[in-house]
Amino acid sequence: MVGVGAAGVVADWHLAASPSPPLVSPWKPDNLPRVEVVHPRRAAVAQRLQTNATLEAFEESDLFAKVSGYLSDVRVDIGDHVKAGQVLAIIDVPEMKQELAEAEAQLESKKSSLESARHQLDHNKADAALQNALAKDREQLGEGRQFISDRTLDQVHANADIAKADLGVAEANRDLAANQVDVATATVEKIKTLLAYTQIVAPFDGVVARRQVNRGDLVQAATATRTTPSAGSLFTVQRIDTIRVFCDVPENDVPHLHVGDPAIVKPSGFDGKAFMGNVTRFSLRLDPETRNMRTEIDLPNPKERLYPGTYAEVSLEMSRRPNVLTVPAAAVGSDDGGSFVYTVTDGRIARLAVKTGLTDNGRIEVATGVSEETPVVASSKGVPPLTTAVQPQMIRENS
Repeated sequence: MVGVGAAGVVADWHLAASPSPPLVSPWKPDNLPRVEVVHPRRAAVAQRLQTNATLEAFEESDLFAKVSGYLSDVRVDIGDHVKAGQVLAIIDVPEMKQELAEAEAQLESKKSSLESARHQLDHNKADAALQNALAKDREQLGEGRQFISDRTLDQVHANADIAKADLGVAEANRDLAANQVDVATATVEKIKTLLAYTQIVAPFDGVVARRQVNRGDLVQAATATRTTPSAGSLFTVQRIDTIRVFCDVPENDVPHLHVGDPAIVKPSGFDGKAFMGNVTRFSLRLDPETRNMRTEIDLPNPKERLYPGTYAEVSLEMSRRPNVLTVPAAAVGSDDGGSFVYTVTDGRIARLAVKTGLTDNGRIEVATGVSEETPVVASSKGVPPLTTAVQPQMIRENS
């Protein structure tokens, strides 16, 4: 019995001396599932659109001949810079010059006739005044004393009437001659105008983009059916100091589009170099076939490195909001109840309903539901069930 008791004491001593396994509580923080949380932060967001675009000249004009004839001089070629009003080519129309000479001679003749008619009118005015004066004198002499016979007095009155009638004819001849001068003047001006069309001039400062004629070519006056570059135009002049960038905005993005919205234009051939601009104008209508709205961006081109016809990529920044509360886009979930985020309240998972806005660069605007101090679970996927005790771990986001 003593041996057994001693052995038992020794065994108890060994048990007391050996380390015992620790007691683990299921609610100890180290055993709780960890969830990554972030604080909402303020940032600028915008509705962004990337689309294809085409560069075009700010102005482009196809120049046609107004009169028919042979080109006697061509003064410019493609790539030449021209000024408004500069003569680009001359059409030789000798018969029109002869018509002008004849019309000018006719005008001088009509002017001479008008001058003669005016002199005749002056003469008739003087004669009418004289006859009227004689008639009055004869009437005074004949009153009461019968110094002049009735026959003589009648003759005087008749002479006054004739002088008056001649004056009317002279006035009519003067008016006719004046009208003839007006017609002759209009004819001269018409021919001069047509002769002015023999000079093809630049409509604005620009560059000759297309030349389709040479000296000696016979050119025909443009008609309603010949107004395309392939049907009779002599030159195409483009204004390229400013470039129009044409792009199409889809129907869903149209409500966010405003004049002045920032735009980044990346033309082909510039190794990704970006040109900064702004939305200048849009058509205020959608194409019925594509449901897109034509939008233009004007880019200054003082060095003329941007060429019409170039393909480009455009990034539009619309409805920019500079200082709104945002969370990572992955933090927001949605279901039949609407949009929501998960948070940690008193160490347990909770759900908050939120109202969202624009999404930009991986972040989403949160208009209501959270504050800058709310710990928001960084991802709405794989979150433990509601009211689960968790250990939140704050993470730092990249700016």
